[in-house]
Amino acid sequence: VVYLHRHPSILDCIITIEDMASELEAHRAHWTKQGQGHVFQWADQLNDAEKAQLLQCIQLCDPVEVNRVFKAVSESPMSPLLGKNKVQPFPDVTKISESKAEERAKWEDAGYKLIAEGKVALLLLAGGQATRLGAVFPKGMYDIGLPSHRSLFQIQAERCVKLQQLATARTGKAGAVIPWYVMTSPATRAQTEAFLKEKDYFGLKGENVFFFDQGLFPAVTPEGKIIMESKSKIALSPNGNGGLYSALHTSGALADMQKRGVEFISQYCVDNVLIRPADPLFAGFMHANGLDCAAKVVGKAYPEEPVGVLCLIGRNPGVVEYSEIDAESRSSRDSATGELIFNYAHICINSFSLPFLQEIATKHLKDLPFHIARKKIPCANEQGETTAPASENGWKLEMFIFDAFEYSQKMVCSITSLSFVFIPFSLCTCRELWRCVVMRSSHL
Repeated sequence: VVYLHRHPSILDCIITIEDMASELEAHRAHWTKQGQGHVFQWADQLNDAEKAQLLQCIQLCDPVEVNRVFKAVSESPMSPLLGKNKVQPFPDVTKISESKAEERAKWEDAGYKLIAEGKVALLLLAGGQATRLGAVFPKGMYDIGLPSHRSLFQIQAERCVKLQQLATARTGKAGAVIPWYVMTSPATRAQTEAFLKEKDYFGLKGENVFFFDQGLFPAVTPEGKIIMESKSKIALSPNGNGGLYSALHTSGALADMQKRGVEFISQYCVDNVLIRPADPLFAGFMHANGLDCAAKVVGKAYPEEPVGVLCLIGRNPGVVEYSEIDAESRSSRDSATGELIFNYAHICINSFSLPFLQEIATKHLKDLPFHIARKKIPCANEQGETTAPASENGWKLEMFIFDAFEYSQKMVCSITSLSFVFIPFSLCTCRELWRCVVMRSSHL
C-alpha cells in the first residue's frame, strides 16, 4: 500500500506505510526536543490515511522556525520594527496628477514602451476566499453585481488585455505581453486555475499566467505551543501577504521573470474593483526616477481611521498602524496644506523592481518580522475532536508585504484619489461600491 501526498517542495512523493511510520518516529524525536512533541500525542491511534495527513502537515512545518518566530513576536508584540525607532512622516511623496503635462506624457510613453517590450509584469494577491460575502470560493470568481455580471478576475484580466493592445498601438511593437503572476493559497489554487482555464483566461494566453501558492504557518497558543485542529491535522493558515517574497522564490516565479526580461512588477489585491493594473504612467514614473520600490497611497479620511500609514521608521520607509502613533501626532496637521501629518494610507498597490524582489527573497527573509493576529482557532480537545472555541485561544502569525520597504534604496509614494484607484469589494457597502464604480463607467 502506498500513499500519495504533497511535499513542501511541491513534488509528488510516494511513501510506503513502513517508511511513513519510521519517518513519523524520526520527526517525533526532533519535535519533542523542540518542545512541540504534543503534535504526536494521538499518532499511535491514527489509521494509515490519518498518519499520511499528519506527516504531510509535519513536512510543512519547521518547529525550530516556529519557536524562533514565537520568541520574536513575544518579545515585541507591537510592530516589531518600531522598537526605539522614531516614527516620522514620509517625506518622498508626489502627486503625479499635478505634475506638468509634458512630464506626465513622457512617463506614460515610457511606461507603454516598457510594457510593449515585456518589461512589466502583474503580481496579483488572490489567496482569499469570499467568506465575508457568504461564498466558499475564491474572491476573484465573485460576481460583484454589475450589469455585465463580470467577476473580479474578468475585470482585471480584460484590463490587462486592453493594456497590451494599447501598448502595441502606442509603440507600434506587435505582440505586447504582460505576464500575470497569481498568488493563490492551498484553499483557492485548484478552483482559481480551473476557473481561469475554463474562461480561457478572459483573452490572456495561458502560457503567460503563472500560478503559485502562498506559504502556510502553524497557529500557536499564547504559550507558543502549536495548535492541533484534529488528531492528525495541525492548524495551518496562510502566512500573510508578506509571505509572497518567499513564495515568489520557491515557486520559480522570480526565475521566470528573470528569463522573460521583466524589470518592474506591479502588485495589487484581488478584491480591489477599481485597480489600474500595470498603470503605464506609474511604471514610467518609477523607471524615470530609478526607484526600486513605490506605492500608491490615499489621504486618510480622519485621524482615527483604522488604516496602516506609510511613514519613516527611523530612517527607513515602513507602515505602522494608526494606533501605534500617539494621539497628538495622529491629529496634527500641516500648517500650509491642512493635511494630516501622518496622512498616507497604504492600500496595498505597490510596484517593485525585479532586483529588489530578488534581494528580499535571497537575503532578507529571516529579517522580515511576523505579526500576531489573535483569533478563535478550531482546535482538538483532549479526545482529539475538533471544537470551536468560545473566545480567542491562539495566535495566527503573519508577515506583511510592507515590512520589506525598509530595504528599499529609493522609494517614493504617489498620493492619488481613493475613488479612482481603490475600493476593496469585500469590505465596502453596496452604496460605497456604486458611488465609486459609477464614476468608472467602464466597469459596468
